[in-house]
Amino acid sequence: MKNFLVLFQVALTGCLLFAYVVVLNNPQQVFPIVLYGLKIAVLISISMVIVNAVSFLLINFWLTRKKRTRPSRLLKLIISVFLYLICIFIILRILGQETTMFFTTSALFTAIVGFAMQEPLGNFLSGVFLQINQPFQIGDQIQFQGLEGIVVEGVVESIDWNSTDIRLNSGEITYIPNGLIAKELVKMIDSGSVCRTVDFTISAKVPPNQVMDTACKAVINQPLPNINLDKPVFVRMWSYGLEEVNYKLFYYPKNYSEAENHTDPEIRCRIWYTLSRTSMGSEYQSTENERLLQLVSNIEFFRNLTVEAQSLLVEHSKTLLFDADELLDYQHLLSPAMFLVVRGCVAIEQKLVPNLETVTFKPVSRQPQNHNQSSYALKPIVIEQVASALAKYIGPVAFSLTYQTAKEVSSLYWLYASLAAEIENIDQRQEFLGYQPDAPTEKFLIGDFFGEMNLFLGEPLPSMKIITVEDTEILALTPAAVANALHHDGISINTMSQYIAQYHHNYLSGTLQEVSSRILNQNGISEQMQEHLEPYFRRLLNPLVTS
Repeated sequence: MKNFLVLFQVALTGCLLFAYVVVLNNPQQVFPIVLYGLKIAVLISISMVIVNAVSFLLINFWLTRKKRTRPSRLLKLIISVFLYLICIFIILRILGQETTMFFTTSALFTAIVGFAMQEPLGNFLSGVFLQINQPFQIGDQIQFQGLEGIVVEGVVESIDWNSTDIRLNSGEITYIPNGLIAKELVKMIDSGSVCRTVDFTISAKVPPNQVMDTACKAVINQPLPNINLDKPVFVRMWSYGLEEVNYKLFYYPKNYSEAENHTDPEIRCRIWYTLSRTSMGSEYQSTENERLLQLVSNIEFFRNLTVEAQSLLVEHSKTLLFDADELLDYQHLLSPAMFLVVRGCVAIEQKLVPNLETVTFKPVSRQPQNHNQSSYALKPIVIEQVASALAKYIGPVAFSLTYQTAKEVSSLYWLYASLAAEIENIDQRQEFLGYQPDAPTEKFLIGDFFGEMNLFLGEPLPSMKIITVEDTEILALTPAAVANALHHDGISINTMSQYIAQYHHNYLSGTLQEVSSRILNQNGISEQMQEHLEPYFRRLLNPLVTS
């Protein structure tokens, strides 16, 4: 629409100029007043074209591209008014009019209007000076003291002739008179280089160095998207009391406007879960023992234990709390232990097993209640679609490369992952990976568990990505808890190993948790389990024994 108006204006100017030239060559056919009026119309039309052209060069080319600034509506208005005043002066000179009276009348009129409109005019002039000096631009984060001493902080949305529009951190837009901004001290908040603090309080009984190290790792190990990792993240003890100690976590947000309402609460939540897992945080009422006993009694190899033994198993285990979308690595999970989902959901990526015609994934467990994502095969039409998507970035060579890679991986997920390395531009690579399907996962819901061989044999957890789908509570069953339960019921390790061997055969063979052939062929599960649990039984019988 804007381009159409520009073309229409140029065309109208051309038509008026043509008509004026024709009439000028035949003055006897028209009245002089018509010729004079047509001359004025041509001059006004040409002035409008010139003003629009010069404004475009100054605003869209010089300021936007060369100076890399975002001019406001007020600056555009000032430039247009200034250019139109110049054009009016030139038109008056061309028409032979006296310009002295024009400026005298304008000065008198300006004085009267200025006296009657002191405050609006002050805001206007302040807006003009803000545009000339440009202490801040549209999109900048600023902070200054407003009316009644209230500190205003937000992002500059626009600068008008009367006010500056600022979007507050709460999302609301407030209109600040330009005169007020010109009088007050304005602080510029540079994105990514201004430090914010997050306060949290811990019992004074916990060693400060332990608290600071744990809280800092909670943020750095799995950082939030708005945290600038090019700047330091650190924790300091801020105030000390007999009962509680206040700490501050310092970090640099990439987008300062999102820090208060989004990043700060997410950091507090992450710190709470981390400190709760390490028994540093405030007491949390975990799932009631009756429900934990019910979940433990449903586990096949604990089903025949007495209620008292199952209670000991729960009592000597540890509750772990996790936030949604939190990555569970070896720092978060106890080892050796088995992990029972008490509340929430855990997703574990399965391992790819390529075959000639199809693609399957090695599961974590073959328990019937686990929710496995079905495997899928690559089809020619799918390969063609992937090749077409890749061709946008690397050209026609993408087709032969895609078909060759498809023979090696035979999985849509890994096909995208392998081909993405051929794209050098990082942004284009991320755009290409946007078409990649989700990695095949296995979901563990309430009552599901994993890490059986880690608990009974001391076998480390397989290398796999474990992430919480939602707010999750996990019960970590430890070898010490198993030793207490078995000792209470008088069950030997050899007897329990028979259950575990059968369980391994039924549910873990062919999975990620399958015991290595070295153990199966040399020692067997029974001997490995005896060797692993025996020290815990010795500590139980003689607490002074350390190994």
